[in-house]
Amino acid sequence: MSITEDEVFAQAVDNAGFLWSQRDGAARDPRYDLKGLAEVDGRLAAQLDLLARGGRAAWDGCAAAAEEGGAGEVFAALSLALARRDQGDIAALIARGIDAPAVARGVVSALGWAAPELVKDVLPALLGAKAEPALRTIGIAASAVRRRDPGPALKEALSAEDARLRARALKALGELGYVEGLDDARRALSAEDEAVRFWAAWSAALLGEARGVDVLLEIAAGGGALAERAAGVALRRLGPHAGARWLRGLGESPGTARAAIAGVGALGDPAHVPWLIERMSAPRLARLAGGALSLITGVELVREELEGPELEEAGPSDDPEDEDVGPDPDDGLLWPDAAAVGRWWARRRGDFAAGKRHLWGRGVDLEGLNEVLRRGSQPARAAAAIERCFLRPRLGVFEVRARGEAQRAELGV
Repeated sequence: MSITEDEVFAQAVDNAGFLWSQRDGAARDPRYDLKGLAEVDGRLAAQLDLLARGGRAAWDGCAAAAEEGGAGEVFAALSLALARRDQGDIAALIARGIDAPAVARGVVSALGWAAPELVKDVLPALLGAKAEPALRTIGIAASAVRRRDPGPALKEALSAEDARLRARALKALGELGYVEGLDDARRALSAEDEAVRFWAAWSAALLGEARGVDVLLEIAAGGGALAERAAGVALRRLGPHAGARWLRGLGESPGTARAAIAGVGALGDPAHVPWLIERMSAPRLARLAGGALSLITGVELVREELEGPELEEAGPSDDPEDEDVGPDPDDGLLWPDAAAVGRWWARRRGDFAAGKRHLWGRGVDLEGLNEVLRRGSQPARAAAAIERCFLRPRLGVFEVRARGEAQRAELGV
């Protein structure tokens, strides 16, 4: 049975939305490296190219899907609108992200994915002084994802009354290596808004400000929503001995156990691997502990046959009657087999020097970090990008979520 043109384009719209979601997960998934990410990108680009050749019929399908769909459908529609250079459709789709942060991710992703000539007029319009705060937030986010200086709009946003805009501007300081904005980050370290304070501390730490590390440690010890991310940066700045002192006791409290595991992975000292293995028997800690082990040693759980069965009561429930409803924070991480990992460590512990920091089995120096960026898993690559900032703050954070072909060109692989 033959299929109609409309059905072909409808399938391409579905494929593009699905592939964007797959790519979004792959960017954080330990099973993917740069090569794997680039392969997903190739499949996504092929669907977008098909839609771009489809004329009005393809656009109508994209627009309809974006009306009811999520971030992936909005990404596909905005990508096509940018290719068509239809300013009205572009503006309407960007507006979808104003009140819906989940949809805004698709908007920012499309603005980051598009060729430079397709956004050269769009981004300045979003960054204009007359644009509402939500649009300026999207504009700064898209500029930062592209590692493009937003210009005067960034400086203005650093003192904005709108908390989301200010937080996004503060994050951009570290991403772009904008040392000139360090005073603005320092002033925001005592902000009442948690996100503003976190991103001020995050960027300040990346730019070499010790007080930023102190604030991140406070956030990590508080055990809130940002505790793991805070520990994942702060412990990289402490060193093995100071880090071990700070972690002592933190991992025994249920409220801060996850932050402690994230901190151990960031610290990178193999001396803590036995402690991580003990946590692999706890359903809510197992995958995070497995990820931390891989981050330190570079071990691939599947390749080494260290993957285990899913443990019960692992993450939030999808039962609407259950109070514990929400996204699984460890989605994409692998289940380790604690016993198998213990045996593996007994054989391999001599390969890793206790008291010395490791990242993906390598030393934390510029040569090792660049090698991780070229060959490592996506979580390891993200960690290497942060570590490289500590060595050279003005470099900014290498964007490990950028289009694979662009990353490969920049890294020479």
